[in-house]
Amino acid sequence: MGHEKHNIPLMQSLPVAPQPRADIGAVPLFLRRRGFWQGVLGAGIVWMMLGLVAMPSGISFNPGKLYQGSLIVLLYLPAWCLALTPRAATWKALLPLPAFRIFLLLLAWATLSLLWAHARHPGDELSRLLSVLAFVLAWPVWLGEDERRGHRLLLLAGLGVALFAGYYCVHYLYRPPEDGRIVGEGVIATANYAAAVMGAACLWLALLPIADRRVSVLRWLALPVLLAFIALTGSRSVWLALALCAVFAPLWHAGRGARWLAGVALVVVLASCFWPLPVLVERGTSLRPQLFVQSMHLIAQHPWLGLGQNAPFTLTVAGADYTHSHNVLTQTMIELGLPGLLLLVALWLATAWLGWRHRQRVTGRLVLVLWAYASVVLQFDMPQLLDSPRPGWLLVWLPLALALWLELDARRRAVVAARLH
Repeated sequence: MGHEKHNIPLMQSLPVAPQPRADIGAVPLFLRRRGFWQGVLGAGIVWMMLGLVAMPSGISFNPGKLYQGSLIVLLYLPAWCLALTPRAATWKALLPLPAFRIFLLLLAWATLSLLWAHARHPGDELSRLLSVLAFVLAWPVWLGEDERRGHRLLLLAGLGVALFAGYYCVHYLYRPPEDGRIVGEGVIATANYAAAVMGAACLWLALLPIADRRVSVLRWLALPVLLAFIALTGSRSVWLALALCAVFAPLWHAGRGARWLAGVALVVVLASCFWPLPVLVERGTSLRPQLFVQSMHLIAQHPWLGLGQNAPFTLTVAGADYTHSHNVLTQTMIELGLPGLLLLVALWLATAWLGWRHRQRVTGRLVLVLWAYASVVLQFDMPQLLDSPRPGWLLVWLPLALALWLELDARRRAVVAARLH
C-alpha cells in the first residue's frame, strides 16, 4: 500500500483570528457608546447649574474642590471628547460661525495675557479658560438636532434651583441674617450672586413651553418661590433687570399677554421712580460710582494690555478693599485691556444678533431675555466671566452657547432644504 502525500499546512500559514486588544476588551461596552457619554454630559450640565446653589465653596466664594472635580468627570471631559469626535464634527461646524471665532479670540487673548499677569499658578488659569470653552461646547453637543432636549434640561435645572430657593427661604425664616438679606451657600453665599441665579432660572422657567399640565403646575409653583427669594435678597439690580425684561418682552414675544406684562411692568417702574420704596433708596448707590472712578484710575495705568487674566488687584473705597470692580466692562478692561473689552462687546452684540434672528423660536427668545437680563445685572456685580463656574456663566456663556446652536441648526436646516429642492 503506497504512501499518499498529504499537504498539511504549516502552523505558521494557518489564518489566525484577530485577537481583541486587551486594553479595549477590558473597557465595558457601555463606556464606548456615544449615547452613554451624552447622558453623562447632560447630567453634568444640570449638575453645573445645581452645584452653584448647593455645593460648598472655597476662599472668596470660589467653587470647592469637590464641585470642580465632579465637573471634570461629568462635564468638561465628556464635552471635549464628544465635541472633538467623531472627526471633530461639532468643532468643524462651529468654527465658521463669526460669533464662535470672536469667542475663541477672546480666550486666546486671555491666554496670551497670562504672560504678563504674573499669576502664581498659570496652569490653573489656563484650565479655567478651557472649562469655559467646554461649557460652551457642551450645549451644541447635547442639543444635537433636537431643541426640546435643551428645554427639558433647563426645566429640570430650574425646578432644582427653585427647590433650593425654597429651602433657603425656610432657613431664612428660622435664622434671619443680621442685615436681613437672604443668601445661599457656596458660590451664591452673597445676596447679589444668589439673586442673579434665581432671576435667570425664573426667566427661563417662565418662557419654556410645557405640554404636560402636571409639570406646568410645578413650574408655576416654582416661580413665586424664586421671586420671593429674590425679594428677600434686596438686590435692586436684579429687580431692575427683571422689570426691563418684562417691559421689552413684546419685542421678541408677540401676543396680548406680553403686551399686558410690559404695561404693568412699565407702570411699576415709573411708580418706583416717582415714589421709591425705602428698600430701594436706603442703601444709596452702594459705592458703585466710587468703585467706577477707582477702576478708571487703574485702567489708565494699563489701558492697552491690562493687568492680565485674573491678575489680582485691590480697589480701596470708603476704607474697604474690593478685589473686583463690580462691573463687567471695567473688570474686563482692567484685566484684558482695550482688546479684551472690544472682543467682549463684539461677542455680546453677536449673541444678541443671533437671538434676534431666531426670535421666532423658543430658544431664540431665551437667548434674548437672558441677554437683556445679563446686560443690566452685570453692570453692578459678578464681573468674573473667564473664571471657574460662577453665576456669570448662566448670564453670558449660556445665552452664547444657545445662540451658537441656533445658528448651527439654521444652517443644517438650510442644507437639508437645498438638497430636497
